[in-house]
Amino acid sequence: MDAERCWEIVEAARSEAGTDWNNLDERLGAALLDQLVRLPLTEIVEFEVQFDFMQYHAARDDLFMAAFLIHNGCGDDSFSDFCAGVVGLGRKWYERALTDPDNLAEHPAVEGVAAGAVNISVLLTEDFQFAPLRAWRQVTGDDGGYYEALDRLEPAVAADNPSVVVPVLPRRLERLAAMFPGQHAALDLFYPHLTGASDPPAGSGEDNPQP
Repeated sequence: MDAERCWEIVEAARSEAGTDWNNLDERLGAALLDQLVRLPLTEIVEFEVQFDFMQYHAARDDLFMAAFLIHNGCGDDSFSDFCAGVVGLGRKWYERALTDPDNLAEHPAVEGVAAGAVNISVLLTEDFQFAPLRAWRQVTGDDGGYYEALDRLEPAVAADNPSVVVPVLPRRLERLAAMFPGQHAALDLFYPHLTGASDPPAGSGEDNPQP
C-alpha cells in the first residue's frame, strides 16, 4: 500500500465521520476501523506504517506549538494524539497544517474551540490513532504477529518517505495566538525558544506543563 491508497482510506473515514466536532475521535476511530477490517491483514499493517509516517511528518515543533495553543497545554502522549488528529482532518487540512500550522486557525473545529462551542480535546484522537491495531485484533482475535509485521515493513516504507521538514524557529503563530491569548502567554513562558519570548523566570517549571 502506498501513501495515495492510505489517504483514500483516511478520506473515506473522514467522510463517514462527519462534522460533529465534539465527538470526532470516537466517530473517526469507528469509521477507520470499519474501513480497515475489510482489508487483508497485510494491508492493515501496510496502512499502519503509512499512517505512522504521516504522523511522523507532523511531529514538528511548530505543530507542537499549535497543539499547545488549541488544547491549553500538550504532553508527549497528547502530541501523538494530536498528530493523528491532524491526519484525521483529511489530506487538504493535513497539507495546509504542514505548510503553516497557523492555517489551523481557519478550521471550523479550532474556531469552535476558541468560541467555547467545541471540546478542547477535539484533535486528540487516540481511538483513531489505534484503529489499525484494533482492526487486526478484530480480524484475528489477538495481537499475535502484528508488531513483528510492522517491524518487517517499516524499513522499506521509510526508504520511500522524505525526511521530516525542520520548521524555522522561533515563530509566533499569530492567528492561533490571537484566538488563544492565555495559552500563548503560557507558551511564551514555558517554551520561549519556540516563540522567541524572553527567558522564563527561574523555577517556572518549563519541562512539561500540562493543562
